[in-house]
Amino acid sequence: MDINQKTKSIQSILVTNTRSFTDGSSIAADLASLIVQNGKRVVLIDADLRRPIIHNQFNIPNRVGLVDILEGSRPPLSVMHALNDNHLYILTSGKLPKESKDYIGSSKMTELMQYLKDHFDKIIVHGPPFFYTEATSLAAQVDGVVLLIHPGYNKNETSRAIIEKFQKTGATIIGIVMRNQPKNQLNQKVFIDRLLSYDKRAHLLP
Repeated sequence: MDINQKTKSIQSILVTNTRSFTDGSSIAADLASLIVQNGKRVVLIDADLRRPIIHNQFNIPNRVGLVDILEGSRPPLSVMHALNDNHLYILTSGKLPKESKDYIGSSKMTELMQYLKDHFDKIIVHGPPFFYTEATSLAAQVDGVVLLIHPGYNKNETSRAIIEKFQKTGATIIGIVMRNQPKNQLNQKVFIDRLLSYDKRAHLLP
């Protein structure tokens, strides 16, 4: 069985973190870029409205994006950036208004996810940290979740406890990445390769 057949059931993936700050890199961006190399039409969404970084990863503007779609002011394709010969589409966060509002948990987000499922082979979501309610809302709308764990940072909880806590939200964890490990770069590549040949079992990388 080839990769395309194995990954057919996993159309949408959320990548979420166990800490509230980032090192400027994104597993979601890496994953989306590699899936594109396998001939898929992919949309990468920056749904971390507090600390968006995807626009910096690809050196594209963030004047409009996800927020504009959820406010109903712009259609999806009008705010996306097409890259890689129109195989990779980037949906940045857009500018978050000062007024506090649950954009991610809205019916507009549900409608957007359905629209994207109808128009793209794969949907990769760079989400907020898992302890925010937005991450829970997103986890309920995707086929699987990739959880980034930072053993040196999460000192008050074991990795197992973090995993179990997130699983209780109903999320389907299909992958776990341990960051800041000596062989992290190699393990990250191995992880993504395994995810592309997903066999309905979670993979825990040391």
